[in-house]
Parts: sequence; C-alpha cells; structure tokens
Amino acid sequence: MERRIAKRKFVDVNVYVSLPGHTAMRCAASDISDSGVFLKANPLYLPRRKRLNLVFALRIKSSNVIRMRKVSAVVTRSESGGVGMQFCSNKSILPPG
Repeated sequence: MERRIAKRKFVDVNVYVSLPGHTAMRCAASDISDSGVFLKANPLYLPRRKRLNLVFALRIKSSNVIRMRKVSAVVTRSESGGVGMQFCSNKSILPPG
C-alpha cells in the first residue's frame, strides 16, 4: 500500500537541482504531486535530508514559452532509479487542471 499525502501526476519535466553554492544539474521529473516529486537522477549526487533548490522548466502547451518555477525540497527516499523529494512549502508547482 502506498503512503501518499497527495495524488501524483505523471510528467516529463526538466528540473534543475542545486545545493547552495554548487552548480545546478539537470534531471527529469517522472511524477509530481502537491507535496513532492520523483526525480530520475543518480541518488549518490543528492544527499538525503538535505534542503535542495529545484527549478522546474514548465513548457506552456499553447506557445513556445517556458516558465521557470523555483522551490526548495528535501530528499526523503533514494533508490537506483532516482530520488523522492518532499517540497518545503505548500506552493503548487503545476497549474491547476
């Protein structure tokens, strides 16, 4: 049984992840919810329980515009295919719908 706080949505979104003072690395988000995100990334590069900066590159379907959305998150789960992260605020990443 899954222990989810919020319903997840499957996505294919580029996310730039950085530790304060370090260069950002690009990952892909595979699913997202109001409370967190799963990133396809090498878990060795993303330390558990450490606050990281995420920048989501969200493409607007009706145009060539890419909207950048910045949030902080903490790695809560690591596995061979990536990491599960919990957002540090209640700010929604994706528009409603």
